[in-house]
Amino acid sequence: MGFLETEERESLEIKSPRYEVDTSQNEQHQGDRTPSPASSENSALLNNNFPSNIQTLTNSFIRYSSTPRKLSASLSMRNASASLSFSYSMIIIGVLTIILVGMIMDSFFNRQKDSKGCHVSRMYPWFIKHDNFDSEQSKFAGKYGLYLYRDRVYDSNDQPTGIPALFIPGNAGSYKQVRSIASETSKIFSEIVSRDQRSLEMGVRALDFFTVDFNEEFSALHGHSLNEQAEYLNDAIRYILSLYPSTRKILNTNSPHPDPTSVIIVGHSMGGVVARTLFTMPNYQPGSINTILTFATPHVLPPAPFDWQISKIYTDINEFWRNGYSQSATSENSLAEVTLISIAGGNLDTVVCSDSANINSIVPASHGFTVFTTSIPNVWTSMDHQAILWCEQLVKVVATSLLSIVDIRRSGQTKPSAERMAAFRKFYLTGLEDPIDLGLNKSKREFFGIVNLEKVPHKFLNMGQRIVLNHLNLTTQVYLMPIPPPEPLSTFSLLTDQYLSKNPGIEILLCDVMPTEVPDQQNKKDLSLNIDLPTAPRLSCHIASNEASLLPASRRDLKHPFSGLTFNYLKLNVSDLGDYQYIAIMFYNKVSMEGFLIGEFFDERLTIMELNNSSMKDLIIDGIHIDEFPEHQTMVSYLHIPIIDSSLMTYKMSVRRVGCVEHFATFARQSISSMYESKFLVNVDNADLNIHGQSPFVTPVSAPNFRRGLELQFWMDPTCSIPLSIDIEWDFYGSLGKIIMRFQTVLVAFPFIIVIMTLRTQFREYDHGETFISFGHGLALFIRQTFLKFIIFVSALSIYQSVTRASKTYSLADLFPMDYASGDMQKAIKAKSSFNVNDTLLGNQDPFFWFLPPLFFIMSIGITIVSWILLAFIVRVLAGAAVFMSRRDLFVKNIVNKPSESKSRLRRHVIITLILFILVASFVPYQFAFIVAFLVQISSCVKSLIIARSVYKSTCVQESWDNYHYLQSILILFFMLLPFNVPVLMVWIRNMSVNWFAPFSWDHSILAIAPIIFYVEIITNGKMLPRSTGRKSRFVTNAILLIITIYSLLYGVRYTYLLYFSSLGFITWLIILHVRDSWIGKTMDIYMQSIFKRNMKIS
Repeated sequence: MGFLETEERESLEIKSPRYEVDTSQNEQHQGDRTPSPASSENSALLNNNFPSNIQTLTNSFIRYSSTPRKLSASLSMRNASASLSFSYSMIIIGVLTIILVGMIMDSFFNRQKDSKGCHVSRMYPWFIKHDNFDSEQSKFAGKYGLYLYRDRVYDSNDQPTGIPALFIPGNAGSYKQVRSIASETSKIFSEIVSRDQRSLEMGVRALDFFTVDFNEEFSALHGHSLNEQAEYLNDAIRYILSLYPSTRKILNTNSPHPDPTSVIIVGHSMGGVVARTLFTMPNYQPGSINTILTFATPHVLPPAPFDWQISKIYTDINEFWRNGYSQSATSENSLAEVTLISIAGGNLDTVVCSDSANINSIVPASHGFTVFTTSIPNVWTSMDHQAILWCEQLVKVVATSLLSIVDIRRSGQTKPSAERMAAFRKFYLTGLEDPIDLGLNKSKREFFGIVNLEKVPHKFLNMGQRIVLNHLNLTTQVYLMPIPPPEPLSTFSLLTDQYLSKNPGIEILLCDVMPTEVPDQQNKKDLSLNIDLPTAPRLSCHIASNEASLLPASRRDLKHPFSGLTFNYLKLNVSDLGDYQYIAIMFYNKVSMEGFLIGEFFDERLTIMELNNSSMKDLIIDGIHIDEFPEHQTMVSYLHIPIIDSSLMTYKMSVRRVGCVEHFATFARQSISSMYESKFLVNVDNADLNIHGQSPFVTPVSAPNFRRGLELQFWMDPTCSIPLSIDIEWDFYGSLGKIIMRFQTVLVAFPFIIVIMTLRTQFREYDHGETFISFGHGLALFIRQTFLKFIIFVSALSIYQSVTRASKTYSLADLFPMDYASGDMQKAIKAKSSFNVNDTLLGNQDPFFWFLPPLFFIMSIGITIVSWILLAFIVRVLAGAAVFMSRRDLFVKNIVNKPSESKSRLRRHVIITLILFILVASFVPYQFAFIVAFLVQISSCVKSLIIARSVYKSTCVQESWDNYHYLQSILILFFMLLPFNVPVLMVWIRNMSVNWFAPFSWDHSILAIAPIIFYVEIITNGKMLPRSTGRKSRFVTNAILLIITIYSLLYGVRYTYLLYFSSLGFITWLIILHVRDSWIGKTMDIYMQSIFKRNMKIS
């Protein structure tokens, strides 16, 4: 019973003062054998509580085992009380962590989420496999496959004769995911473009969508697989381009068009990263790619940085792309003709954080941008990771945009990059963004015609007069608004629910009075109007309607922006109108209108309210309350809140306007200028405010006209004089869910650090003569003695990182004087040893969030506790099952008395180790060997626990428990290393399932697994780790664990894969400690001493 209590105490550590039995060795402790007061107390407890036979066994053990350690009563009671109090504290922390994680997950999935508004697209797919693309053309043809998509309704030809395009699926993605975009492209071309002779003359042709079958490979988890995909795709592009000279001749033998030299790339998720990797591969054909569209792609940081190769790929391609646009167009590495558009799904994407889709730091604004689906006209809805490929609203826009950039008359099969970017901006952006150069000048506007006002019904408005039209007051066909001087009325805006530039509808014209000469009639537009054009007086007019932006309709009966109804909004800067004298609003055919039109000139400076004096503390505690907004009554007003610029914070907004009879319901647009993320809040009443921002570890790049913070743009009926009342409150619960997507790797890195620090505590106690305390006791001791200091240190680092410049870089030359080194050597040292402050810790750049690292470490203690309890439970269940399934006495006796150093056992271990090394070097990845080692470690823990529970038949009571505690702690360390090994093993298993047995390169490195294999083989013998009695040995153990802790703290979140390799150093040191005490170690020690003495004599 007594020893069973000891075993139970090890599990939860919430008993009264622990029963300590000294196990130190005789040769290590000389002198008095008199029991200490603590030992006397424990003996009294044993005498009072243990049965006589167990008491006799215990006394016999104390008498015949090693010399008891001298401990003061105060020290013993202090340790006991610490174990008692901190054990309960650990349980409280664990429970609170579970509750907090549950709240975070609930917030993540259910709070501050946009409404789903996607319609399912329909298609009739047909995939034609290209078997001719075989192993002679690519060495990966046996692993991957190439298909050509055809729609059974719109594509009658199974040969590629149009414009080549290639779809790249993402992590675990299917080649069939191309069907929605490809089908819609075929539909639009067949039903619309093919019937437009002008479009055909401009070189528009159907797109041939090829797609690649990667067998749903896990490209996000394995860099080697990503490189294989990139190499295969470059071979596939060369093959695709080689098809067209022959297939086009079949269609038209006298085709004047050049053979294609480039393909359009569409990539989903990691497929977008693979697309960018193509340019860095040795088999890349320069000029073979000029347009890339990516969907929900993590461009900036790897989503799962557990593999060093994938982290290196990200570093290499980002550096390549940053430099590629600065090189001349004739350079092989130039990206001057490459455009990249990154489309992000927003907060419904729970797989890839849309922050990392931001390419502002990689691609200049002249060649690409990032846009959210909530911003795209006629889409206006957020999307999850899969829906972004099949959402009907988005698919239509993407298909139309792709057809607008193709030009079969050019060898690249697309228009020049400037024209492509103009087309993409037209289809993907709202037109309300500041950085967009709309080219608002007279020479670029389409000429409408000559309008004679003598016989056309018209009406002149007064200078600066607002126009408000509806079905009640529409009286004429043309309304003329005089254009005032730029000061003070600097801007004109117009909002209507009517069609523009469409019959029946409305045309917005910019006109000036012209002389009696009629211009060349060839420049006129065929008006198709019932309007006579006399010779005088006349207005020369140009079209401004096509400069209007499409906005979602806002009515009292609408709740979402994706209703399908739209408004047209036109905004013109008066200073850009040049010599124009009038803005003419012209109605086609008949003077009637069912909706509304409102237009006005205003001073835009008076419509902007800046809340520059608000602080984050005021925002969190008091919120923002505006009783009257705007200060000047206009149709459009702006509220700029610089303090709201973090993607980790969410807010609730309430908007009130009571007592108005309006032409339209008040609606708003929330936006940030760092990337094109806009959200429209129609019929705004109560709304969630959340944004995406800069990714951690990325130095922010200021875009043109960059303005920090959130901007809210309100449209309200100016005919009602009642202002808006706006309240904005911080949403604490909604903010919790934003943490998990930004700092996922923290859940791996920080618990690993806690385990390392706990091991440091255990080894420190053990090397100073204590028993090897359990992991739970070691964790409690760490919390009591070290954790507060550790948290203060982490907080100081976090504060420094958040307040310093993000681009601050240090090197060894900055930290240590190097006057002795030459200038070239100093430069080399700086280049090799430099590190950026932004790459460390959490990559945080906001001083307000300095508390996140300490908070994450407190949560990591709870995660570590849960992991420890889980593993202890598994080991105990397996141990109980093993004993139950066997005859207990025979089973335990066989385990306890089995010789650990028999020759047959040693021979068997050597053979198994050699076989494992051969398999790793030739066939299986080293991650497979790690999983084997992990399972063997579980087996060793089970065996050790059975032995410890059977101490009444053993002569080494405490040593058995020491060994179990030691093995259990190493098991927990191995458990923390599983995320670095399981993903690659999944990739290997997937390759096996498709009969692909080619070995990975780095993943067959014996050095990456040899220390763990050797170590597991050593400790399976059941031999306890010898104490490090020497000061140097204790110092090395402590130093190694401290170095791993500091290094993991600084770089564990950014370069997570380093945690595994850092642990190999510690495992190697444990091997040295084990071997040093064996006959091999002693023989080597004697040999080295003899060599040293010999050299001393010679010298």
